Amino acid sequence: MRVGEFLASYPGDSGRVFEWIELRRQGDVWMGQVTGLGAGGVTTHLRSRSGNEDGFIAELGAVGAATAILDLRVIERGEGELVLSGRRVGLGDAAGAPAAFMAEYDARVAIQTSAIHGHGVFAQRDLAAGDVITVIRGEMTSVQTPHSARITDDVHCEPTGYLRYINHCCEANSVIDAADPARPLLRARQAIRAGSEVNFDYIENEGEIVGGFACNCAATTHHI
Repeated sequence: MRVGEFLASYPGDSGRVFEWIELRRQGDVWMGQVTGLGAGGVTTHLRSRSGNEDGFIAELGAVGAATAILDLRVIERGEGELVLSGRRVGLGDAAGAPAAFMAEYDARVAIQTSAIHGHGVFAQRDLAAGDVITVIRGEMTSVQTPHSARITDDVHCEPTGYLRYINHCCEANSVIDAADPARPLLRARQAIRAGSEVNFDYIENEGEIVGGFACNCAATTHHI
């Protein structure tokens, strides 16, 4: 199993919870930290109990005082990509029904603090116009929500991965490619330099936005 930085998510009591997992191998185990990306997100530690090329079982929290267990298996593997799926089981005060858990690693992008809003997605390598930035993953439904993206006229994706953190820009540098609606892609609309924030035109893609939002982008021409 490859190591790196994973964007993970699972359903919580008040909506989907997103976490950033920084994972490194130390001998026979994987060690790292998990940082909540939502409001009030906290950092905890992760230590694998066991692992192989197909996945791992890990503890969240201090050694001997775990607050949850992750049981994850590789469901997709590609060049610079790794997707894991499984469950998160709370322990102690955090005990409850197991939650479906997704974790994505994509070498092309990373989550960082954004000058536009909160956290954003940033290119980790130079991208040419037309290059795939990331695969769009999530639940496909007929319902538009404040965080969904329109894939076709009748299908919206509630993202479980990187698309959730793509900020709006009126002069966007990325666009959704839905040539295969079952596997939509986010592509570079123009050349994007490594270290630059990837952005997306919400209005162009959605038409009307559920709940509205404030535009904080640095475009020279705004249409919001």
